[in-house]
Amino acid sequence: MLKRKTWAAVLLVPVLLGGLAHAAIETSEGWTRATPPGTKVAVGYLTLKNTSKVKRELLKISSPVAQVISLHQSSIDANGVSRMWPIGKLELAPGEVLRFGPTGRHLMLEGLGAALQAGQRVPLTLVFEQEAPVTVQLEVRPLVDAAPVADPQAGHAGHQH
Repeated sequence: MLKRKTWAAVLLVPVLLGGLAHAAIETSEGWTRATPPGTKVAVGYLTLKNTSKVKRELLKISSPVAQVISLHQSSIDANGVSRMWPIGKLELAPGEVLRFGPTGRHLMLEGLGAALQAGQRVPLTLVFEQEAPVTVQLEVRPLVDAAPVADPQAGHAGHQH
């Protein structure tokens, strides 16, 4: 027969595990571009949302496809000059949504082991303070967007042949 303290511990385990089952950080819209052979750097984008009632700090990002993943910010000034700099610390306030995109915050995936191929998925693990690790899959999109398929009849209206 189990003692009272043992029963309490057995009943408490699902409660503790249940608290970890619902991550306070939600991820969505993760993507990157395919890279040419020999390229050792890629850029990643995603959206993060803090659904908890407390601030969460991002401590680390890792992936099996890159040696280092760092956070950067970029902007284009009035003269058309693009600038990029590392972000030292990233915190998400309660309820905050952060979007990483081509003209702002982004992830730098450095030291790629192989070229990224369109259609591939790149796994990332994000570690936030006081959170279970969050895994997100970046969809690898083509390096260049596909050109629109030409309609053989388009552009011929009004022409006499």
